[in-house]
Amino acid sequence: MKFDLTGFEGKDVVFVGMGKGRSIDGLENLLKTYGNIKSFTGVHRQPDASEPYGFLHDYNPDTTVFFKNEAVPSEMVPVPYVNPWQFFFELCHTNNLTTIGITGTKGKSTTASLTAAILNAAGKKAILAGNIGISPWTALPDATVDTVFVLELSSYQLSDLQVSPHISACLNLYNDHTDWHGSLDNYWEAKHNIMRYAGPEDVFIYNPDFEALAEWVEKANCKTIAIDPNEKLDLTGAKLFGDHNILNALVAREIARQFGISDELSLKAVKEFTPLTHRMQTVATKRTVTYVDDAIGMTPESTTASLAAVTRTIGPVGCLLLGGQDRNYDFTFLMQAVAKYKVPHLILFPETEAKIKNALPSDYQPQIYETSSMEDAVRYASEHAPENSVVLLSTAAPSYLLWRDFEDKGDQFQAAVTALA
Repeated sequence: MKFDLTGFEGKDVVFVGMGKGRSIDGLENLLKTYGNIKSFTGVHRQPDASEPYGFLHDYNPDTTVFFKNEAVPSEMVPVPYVNPWQFFFELCHTNNLTTIGITGTKGKSTTASLTAAILNAAGKKAILAGNIGISPWTALPDATVDTVFVLELSSYQLSDLQVSPHISACLNLYNDHTDWHGSLDNYWEAKHNIMRYAGPEDVFIYNPDFEALAEWVEKANCKTIAIDPNEKLDLTGAKLFGDHNILNALVAREIARQFGISDELSLKAVKEFTPLTHRMQTVATKRTVTYVDDAIGMTPESTTASLAAVTRTIGPVGCLLLGGQDRNYDFTFLMQAVAKYKVPHLILFPETEAKIKNALPSDYQPQIYETSSMEDAVRYASEHAPENSVVLLSTAAPSYLLWRDFEDKGDQFQAAVTALA
């Protein structure tokens, strides 16, 4: 693959906001190989400064190109910058590389992974990357016209994007990330960018149950395809389960259809698919109690779906681990579902304990245990969960108050379960 990056020749490239280094992985090598840049530097914010990135003014604007990490809000960067995802899509499109973008409040990692699995099962050269934690830059130099990039895209990555993938999908829209975006409308509008700039040859796939997605379609310039949210796929024998995963599979199947892949082959690939870590993952069964890790469940909607799927597929939930960072979620509907399923024990993590307890129906009185320790929580669950029940980690709130991220939360849960006698 050849890239014309002559505009970068002799420039100092500064990547603003290092994060975990995932966004930067492979970009430096690409720019040095094809752009003949002078230097490449990653910089962190200055946390105690009134303007955390004010030091960027010290660079010579005539000889410096800035890239911005998607996790850094655009208003915090006081200099013109390149959006790395904008840059990636432009390189793909000018080199005739097919791009698929998948977003949504919940389910995007699973759906992107399912899509890549189906395409690869059909003999396509699918590269899974994006918000799932894999940089697309490392694969770009070896891509060919047969390569298909399947990209999970977050609202951060989409927030100032002005180009859309060839095939895009939005699974759902719920209340989330309003602290970063400033409002729910801003969050949904960031998601809108996944198809806002799509052209007549492009395709957008969506769930018509979400009114905002239907409104996007009314103004779309691309082809639009609605899945049938009432269709029931037969996932007998599959490791993947739950109504929400049926919806994910329907979207992945519709994407596969755009490549002429049969529904039979898609369903076969779905049934052979191994669910991702921390997504309704069965960890172990000890003393008749099954421990399920759904650490990715960080909204009331996702936990409600997980509770229903686990109860129907594995067994009654005897203990539910809930709570985390307060993002002003409404827990009313979730607590109604918890009461419906008569979950006898709730373990609550800070800082949402009061809101969760206030949302409990008056006729539902579970045993409640509050802790900030995952090890302590798992110990309590092991001592109190009824025989032949499920201990479910699905917190319905973000992880960042107590844990680095949802992976850290899930890893701690699994380690504590493994340590049980």
